[in-house]
Amino acid sequence: MTDTQPQDDEQQRELAFRTFRESFYYGDHADMQFKFLAKLDDDEAADLVAEILAGLGDAFDTGELAPLRDLVQRAQAGAYAGDATPQVEDAPFTPMSGDLSGARLLLISAGGVFRRDDDPMGPGGPSQHESLDLIKDFLRGTPTLSEIPVDTVDAQLTARHPGYDATTAQRDPGTVFPLDVLREQAEQGRLGLADTHYTFVGATSQTRLRKEVAPAWAGRFVAEEVDVCLLVAT
Repeated sequence: MTDTQPQDDEQQRELAFRTFRESFYYGDHADMQFKFLAKLDDDEAADLVAEILAGLGDAFDTGELAPLRDLVQRAQAGAYAGDATPQVEDAPFTPMSGDLSGARLLLISAGGVFRRDDDPMGPGGPSQHESLDLIKDFLRGTPTLSEIPVDTVDAQLTARHPGYDATTAQRDPGTVFPLDVLREQAEQGRLGLADTHYTFVGATSQTRLRKEVAPAWAGRFVAEEVDVCLLVAT
């Protein structure tokens, strides 16, 4: 027993660290900015955490956060760059014709963004923290659309989502609902925008979404004479 004890302890430490880094992806430490840690192996994640801590130490002394932000952004890009292009064999594909500048584009996000004065769960809707404990209720429920008029500014928006910590999206809705960026592009003549854009909570009944709700939404968008949709996940 004495001979195997160090090996057992090492395996437990490895499991604990793996569980820790994976917990940033829909786990106890769910965080949209650091969910990419689940894509790294233990050595890569450990080296990155060490770099981040060293960068924090430098920031305490210098007050400069830009190098630390750049470090995390490079790590995010590197972690996601290797993702294979999803293959969905049973979905229709319609190639876009014409130039984007002449298209009427609609933004739809699964990030749970909504107008502060139009909470889809009512005036007494749960807080972001409370919603994390309601994940099973969301997953059984029917997804609903929140309407966002095209002139809505980010200060009028907030977010709630049971599948990730939406704190970042509350601070900066553009991380999951980049309407402000699209308006800038529209002002430069690079695209046209629909009058109304939409969001919903992606943590929902996927079967109901795929078979019932999404087709109805598609019909609605066609009726609104939308040419192309930009879909944003979390």
